[in-house]
Amino acid sequence: MSVLYLLSSLGVINGLLIGVFLVFRNQNKVANAYLGGLLLALSLRIGKSVFYYFEDNVDLLILQIGLSACTFIGPFFYLYTKAIYKQHRKIHIKDVVLLLLLLVSIVSIGLIYPYQTLPDVWRGYVVYGIYINWAVFTLLGLYYAVKMLKPVILKPSAMTKSQQHLAILTIALLIINLTYQMALYGLFTYIWGALIFSFTLYFLLGRMLISSKFFSPKSTDQPLADASKKLEELNVLMDTQKPYINQKLKLDDLAVQAGLTKHSLSKLLNEEYRHGFAQYVKEFRVKEAQQLIHTRHELSLEGIGFEAGFSSKSSFFDAFKKITNSTPSEYRKARQLVA
Repeated sequence: MSVLYLLSSLGVINGLLIGVFLVFRNQNKVANAYLGGLLLALSLRIGKSVFYYFEDNVDLLILQIGLSACTFIGPFFYLYTKAIYKQHRKIHIKDVVLLLLLLVSIVSIGLIYPYQTLPDVWRGYVVYGIYINWAVFTLLGLYYAVKMLKPVILKPSAMTKSQQHLAILTIALLIINLTYQMALYGLFTYIWGALIFSFTLYFLLGRMLISSKFFSPKSTDQPLADASKKLEELNVLMDTQKPYINQKLKLDDLAVQAGLTKHSLSKLLNEEYRHGFAQYVKEFRVKEAQQLIHTRHELSLEGIGFEAGFSSKSSFFDAFKKITNSTPSEYRKARQLVA
């Protein structure tokens, strides 16, 4: 029992610390902020389970806080996967409104029907409502996760590190959700959810530490291992997630999504691809523009450039001309003649 208690408790404490770190660090990284919120909500909910499982007399306020935090697990997972998929650069108002509505709702319920005096209300309608909310938003988050993982779901070896982390996180959350849903009906014990959370957290942290520069050779002259494979994985990422449509995409941003360090990505694009980051992104944007010319006839050429990720008309026309040896206008006319 002491080992289970230690593992579960450490997972909760580490989850809280990492959650706070992600929420308040890199505020321009929207997905990180939502991931931090997800870890905080999970840690509070699982912390409640640990206390309830191992302690005889638990303050009912702790139980109320744990169940209240459960309200946000599904929504934060949904917002996290959506932010990655849609390449959000800032927090959207409608997402803030969603979180505020949930916060006002659960706080109001807690004030009107406090757990300490009306535990039967919480054990009845409230907890079932919270768990339904958790399940619904988890499924919405799963929708975006599947869209990002679908091209490589049958080829795990082709997954980038970021895709691997997303897959592990998604599977763990589904198992935790299922564990708690079953425990609600007396079919399982809550402590398994706490253990799954702890092991998943430690596994992901271990992978991140092992692959970090702390364990990497300091020499920058060594060749990049599996460079061709890494470039193929990066190409799959670009084709499936289309990070290049973000006009402000930077080397750092793409490195995070690819699960590489900034230096490794730069080395990969300079040595294996041979033309550098800027040209690499331009080629994908031009390819996207060509596709849009075929399919989005209602858009002007300038509009197509913006949709493909170019920040100005001139940069779009220059890149298109250099890569295809024709202007966007000439390309569109040629396609119309063929059609």
